[in-house]
Amino acid sequence: MAQSLKRRSRVLTDGPDWASACAICAAVLVLSILLPCTPLSAQYTKPVYISLPSAGNVQHLALAAAKHKGFYEEMGVPNAQVVLLRGNSVNVQAIVSESVHFASAFGPSMLAMFRGEQLRILVQIFNQIPFSLVTRPEVNRLEDLKGAKIAVTFGGSTHSVLVALLARCGLPQNFAEYLNIPGDQAKTAALMQGRAVAALMAPPADRFLLKEGFKRLIYLGDVFKGVPFSALLTTSKVIREEPDLVERVVKAVVKALLFIRENRDGGIEAIMQHGKVDKEIATSLYDLTRDAYIPTLSSEGVMQRAELEIAL
Repeated sequence: MAQSLKRRSRVLTDGPDWASACAICAAVLVLSILLPCTPLSAQYTKPVYISLPSAGNVQHLALAAAKHKGFYEEMGVPNAQVVLLRGNSVNVQAIVSESVHFASAFGPSMLAMFRGEQLRILVQIFNQIPFSLVTRPEVNRLEDLKGAKIAVTFGGSTHSVLVALLARCGLPQNFAEYLNIPGDQAKTAALMQGRAVAALMAPPADRFLLKEGFKRLIYLGDVFKGVPFSALLTTSKVIREEPDLVERVVKAVVKALLFIRENRDGGIEAIMQHGKVDKEIATSLYDLTRDAYIPTLSSEGVMQRAELEIAL
């Protein structure tokens, strides 16, 4: 396992392309922090597509908030389109095929990088594993799920993170039966209908189940501390051919991150708008996740995230 991780980490960190991407990211972040309110002189008027793998979840809030607050337009990208492509693997396919310019599918994108795809991490947008292991009320311990059906998304972070959780707790990968059920609404239906005993879901999608008597057995943000979860991605081609666009979009996203982190009322409002939840729920989510909105990404963080992804 250690040798495999070392080989794969070289794919992530070695070579001139990775160094160039990191240099561009660092330069853009410096501009974003020093000049967060200064728009670029001209506008990029063509449509720019930024994809999310799920609707309303807190780990992608900054990308949506940058749209709602007008930060993309302020930075000269008036035609930024935030689109939903359900599932992380679909988002990775979209960015590799150049169907979108930017995406948020951090973990699965690492597997694509290991295969040699020219994807680049521009800026972290969420530094916390946001999943809850939601179970039926009679489940009291993780060990109670032995042989049970757990809803995850194959090829997505819910599957790899659940396997990493089991490993952390000393349980084998075949401890439970995994059901491939993409999407939080489908997972919710599976639990309500009794087709699954548990599911890994990101807030606020778990709120309905909690109100119906289901239990948040484990919040993985408490288990895996300080592990980066979501990031803004693009391709080396976009960085090479349209560095001005990369700068504009990253500046907008970093401004959204700083706005959410430093503006409690504004952050709560953004969660309400993005997640379609009431103020009480939005407030609890903000207080739970506020410290996760950090743009800087360390090499140690990348390695920790990579370890979760290769748990499979």
